[in-house]
Amino acid sequence: MGTKPLTATNPPSASSSVLDRRPWIIPVLLVLLPLIGHLPSVILGLSSNPIWTQSGAVLGVGPQLLAGWSFGDPNVGWTNQALGHLVAHDWLHGRIPWWNPYSGIGLPLAGEMQPAAFFLPFVLLLAFQGGMFWLEASLQVFAGVVTYLLLRRLGTGRSSALIGAILYQFNGTFSWVPNEANLNVMPFLPLLLLGIEYARDRTGGRISILVVALSIGGSIVAGFPEAAYINGTMALLWMVCRFVTEPHRVAFLLRVVVGGLLGLLLAGPVIVAFADFGIASSIVQSHLVGLLGLDRRSFAGFVVPYIFGTLANNLGSTQMLYVDGGMGGYCAAFMIPLAVIGLTQRRNPALSIILAIWLALSMGKTFAFPPVMVAMNAMPFMRDVEFFRYAAPSWELAMVVLVAVGLDEASPGLWRPILGFVATLFAIMDAIYLAWPWAQGWHWNAMDRHIMVTWLYRATGLEIIVLIVAAALWFTFRGETRRLILGAVLIVNTMGLFSIPQLSGVKPGRVDWSAIRFLRHHVGLGRFYSLGPIQPNYSAYFQIPSLDHNYSPIASNWVNYIEKNLSRAILGQGGIVFWPSFPPMQETTSINDINSDGRYYRFLGVNYIVTTPGVTMASTVAVPPDGSPERPMPLNAGESLTVHETASDQFTNFPPIAKLGVFQGNFNNTADGILSITLCADGKCGQGQRNLAESGDNSPFFVNLAPPVSIKPGEAFTATISHLNGTHGDAVWLWPHRGAGVTLRTGSGQALPNATIRLIFGKGGGVERFKSVYRDNLMQIWRNNGADPFYTTSGASCHITNATFSRLIANCAGRATLVRRELSMAGWHATDNGALVPVDVAGGIVQKIVLRPGINHVRFAFWPPYVTYAWIGFWLAVLGLLIILLMPRNQRFGTTNQHYRAG
Repeated sequence: MGTKPLTATNPPSASSSVLDRRPWIIPVLLVLLPLIGHLPSVILGLSSNPIWTQSGAVLGVGPQLLAGWSFGDPNVGWTNQALGHLVAHDWLHGRIPWWNPYSGIGLPLAGEMQPAAFFLPFVLLLAFQGGMFWLEASLQVFAGVVTYLLLRRLGTGRSSALIGAILYQFNGTFSWVPNEANLNVMPFLPLLLLGIEYARDRTGGRISILVVALSIGGSIVAGFPEAAYINGTMALLWMVCRFVTEPHRVAFLLRVVVGGLLGLLLAGPVIVAFADFGIASSIVQSHLVGLLGLDRRSFAGFVVPYIFGTLANNLGSTQMLYVDGGMGGYCAAFMIPLAVIGLTQRRNPALSIILAIWLALSMGKTFAFPPVMVAMNAMPFMRDVEFFRYAAPSWELAMVVLVAVGLDEASPGLWRPILGFVATLFAIMDAIYLAWPWAQGWHWNAMDRHIMVTWLYRATGLEIIVLIVAAALWFTFRGETRRLILGAVLIVNTMGLFSIPQLSGVKPGRVDWSAIRFLRHHVGLGRFYSLGPIQPNYSAYFQIPSLDHNYSPIASNWVNYIEKNLSRAILGQGGIVFWPSFPPMQETTSINDINSDGRYYRFLGVNYIVTTPGVTMASTVAVPPDGSPERPMPLNAGESLTVHETASDQFTNFPPIAKLGVFQGNFNNTADGILSITLCADGKCGQGQRNLAESGDNSPFFVNLAPPVSIKPGEAFTATISHLNGTHGDAVWLWPHRGAGVTLRTGSGQALPNATIRLIFGKGGGVERFKSVYRDNLMQIWRNNGADPFYTTSGASCHITNATFSRLIANCAGRATLVRRELSMAGWHATDNGALVPVDVAGGIVQKIVLRPGINHVRFAFWPPYVTYAWIGFWLAVLGLLIILLMPRNQRFGTTNQHYRAG
């Protein structure tokens, strides 16, 4: 039998009289609280803006209050901010952001997906330097509003729905930001579930199609296919469970399917762009990340956030990287009691079943429980989805719904709350057991164990205090009073957890605009290649073409060209990151590549090289030749380090060493005083000094030696690094070393076992091809003489004028070939005097066209193949939605006599 329709003014449970009389409080709180949640960083003068930590183009950045990161993935800066800023700039200048000419030798922009090129209007916020904050805050507001509407639709009262919506606004994923594009997708999951619930109501048929279409289309254009796919899987389960219990299944299914198809058509242009780029890359190959799961110990961080400390503060532990680094969010222990009450409620058992199934599947897949892994991985593409990291928003939403339902229970009895609190205690005890710093599996030293114990006490202590307070409030108050007071405690605790990563923000500095302006003025249509400063893709942020990139997917022809001609170091690495400061690449070995394969760099138009200050562009030998630094060794005034080693075969035929560098860190350009380096071999020594004010942070610091020292393979040598004077210390990075042949000691004679320092040996004299043309405390810029222009011609003589990135005028004496140094890829089109001409491949990687005798007005443009059909589908979807919304009310989709039932 039908029941009375559920509306905003007629919930099935008691609601707050305050919110009934003043409903405007609800949207005001949902808008203001995300702004208030960021107040700690504002008050403390800290910033989580990734430009200060990830761009490599800033100076004067101040210290943190807490060690660690303020977000969970550096791609928040490299991809979301840097490329998103370019997307916003293109839209605001009337261009569809199909192409990025500033990374690599040009790469697709919309096809990369994560820049969220079609995520309008949200992505326009990234036009501002502080746009990441406004984007996250707006997404929190959006997520809160649609979650509130969903919870009301599910039958909860206003206060319970409001509390649940706020909890979702400040959930663990919003707090940890494992990927900004993942945040983009989050609001569309509750919106999609809301559309499915609307589809059950005969009066909501049209609106359900619109909501489903916008949620599916929005999930895709938000820029993170993995998260959209996972959320879609949860929505599919939700729909199937509703379908089974729905008396008018055909009408319900028709609305959802029509909405879904229209949503796919709305996202058609970006789907085609992604598919086109995917075909040109290796992303279509199976990567099998879906076979992986989290370490069992990660569960501790789910229920007791920060039990392992702050984000990415793994204390150099590889184990901690696997335990803590793969988590994408959390549901703190204080939510468990109310979730248990919501799970055992009888008013809406179907809802409990849906959420219980998803929580079981999510946890089973996250922790690689074999039966669940087999079942879930049977789904298409699931074997290639990093479920354990990006599924968090879905199970966080499931927990929020259960909490809201539990809060809304008027008479939960006694045994259900007790069961919830007991379950929470067991969860906290399990977390303590898993994170126990004295467990043998961790292998902590005394200092690191003390840090881990401190965080264990802090995190578990907070959760236990909140649990005790919640239990006292639950058994003391009743009804709406209990609901509001308990909800306030939950919100305060949730916002407190949300604020902790903000304490790992930094004091804002300043962009090195002097260097940026120099590059903008001199690079022109050429490219610079950064070996350290200006990290990958921030060239797109500042709109200066750079050879470096950080892209996924990445064009296979570009990766093959890099591996064959530019850097063998990335062989077998997939080519996603091409930047010498990213392992296994290194700044010094990349300089060797430039010297040995310079003709390929010049062919690609690389006319400037950017390095850390004081680096030599001559070929060098690095010892140890590879690996990554393990920890810094402070080197204050009056202290020294001495290393004894035996020369390897790298020194065969190497000329006398006139420059010696040590890989050091100057504590964000604050170290001062004189650094002295002495090198001895075969009874002969060379010595040199240099002011640390000229050093670059976390880079080799070179000192000229007099006289030069010759070293032969198999010969023993000694190097001593001394900080002679100064008021601010330096640090020498220690590399791991296992085995005999290397001895490292401090000036006091203390041995440092299993460690060495990285030395870079350089020959004397300069390199004529490179000339230092700019230098400051952050970077040094070298001109690469002889680099080819962006446009060149061969054949008949041509005179090129008015050249820009996409157009030029060429006056040719006869038939000629024009080479354009931009990535050759399907989708590029060229016109000569308005007529289409074929775009072919030159040099195996860039573009060329044939020019006719006389004046040629040439234009180049890129759009993905077949995108025209996608645009047709897009406008048909828009037209279809308008028709559905405007059709007469007696012609609704699937009209029935069945009113909506919350259950």
